Amino acid sequence: MVAMHHAETWWFYPHWKTQYDVSKPEYSGLYGGLHDMQWKDKGHIVDKNPYIANHEQFWPTQERPSKEFLDLWYNKLIELIDNYEPDLLWFDFGLRYIQEDYKKDFVAYYYNKAEELKKEVNITYKWHNLGVGSGTEDIEQGKCSDLTYNYWITDTTADDGEAWGHLYNNTYKSPTSLIHYLVDNVSKNGSLLLSIGPRADGTIPEEVQNILSEMGKWLEINGEAIYGTIPWTFAAEGPTKPTKTGPFSEMEKVTYTAKDIRFTVKDDFLYAICLGIPNNEIEIQTIKQYVYPSEIKSIKMLGCDRPLNWRMSENGLKIEIPSHIPCDHACSFKIERKRPF
Repeated sequence: MVAMHHAETWWFYPHWKTQYDVSKPEYSGLYGGLHDMQWKDKGHIVDKNPYIANHEQFWPTQERPSKEFLDLWYNKLIELIDNYEPDLLWFDFGLRYIQEDYKKDFVAYYYNKAEELKKEVNITYKWHNLGVGSGTEDIEQGKCSDLTYNYWITDTTADDGEAWGHLYNNTYKSPTSLIHYLVDNVSKNGSLLLSIGPRADGTIPEEVQNILSEMGKWLEINGEAIYGTIPWTFAAEGPTKPTKTGPFSEMEKVTYTAKDIRFTVKDDFLYAICLGIPNNEIEIQTIKQYVYPSEIKSIKMLGCDRPLNWRMSENGLKIEIPSHIPCDHACSFKIERKRPF
């Protein structure tokens, strides 16, 4: 995977501010070609700090990229594709303002090259910066409220500082919150990319090692309900409802319970994942709406061999809980189905 951020270069640096070296032509290879120099020494929005100003408001006021810049943007990508054959190309928000024909030509070239090589590739992009269906939507540090028709991914950090690198004296997310984040995404047709912020010498902070170990232990038992699955007809049920969704909505901390359930499907198996550890018995209301009692062949908890007792009540599917729960953080019920008649 290669992350390409060079689309932002045109807008990111205030070339008209002569107190910085961004205004020197000899550094244009680093900061991009000079433009909007008419703003030099003038009282304008440019006198405000462009890194504080919202790029949604500030960037559109600048000139459109030159042909030279657009050609360089495109040619860098072609060089990368031809020489390194990346499986995944990752783009940030600057892609929005690249002229549309250049984006079309790049996408066509990349996918045609993949066809020649007989390999599967993908592109991530934000918002609607590429045409619908031409890649995977990236919802940075965010989540979706419900099941989506399009496949998407969220990228987040193991630490609380939202750092795409290592921060000293940092605090970290809990393994439970990240496991719940992963399960919630997968149930809604998404996935999770986790940044672990290694130190300068390449070592992984002990706190992150613990997070990865806990997630690995959980996936060793419950990965069947995650890997190779697709969303079900219904993604979620339960009392906990986040009020914020979309990019950067993870700043709202959400604490789930065992009554919050997420669903995935693979072949004849429906997986119901509780975002917590239930006591005694669990009732899954959604299943009653979509599943005939006669199509349930058996129910097990992943990590336990013994089939569980169950019954369809007036309110939903009731499942007994085994005396020993094989994992922490969340547990998965594997519901094997057959034709009902």
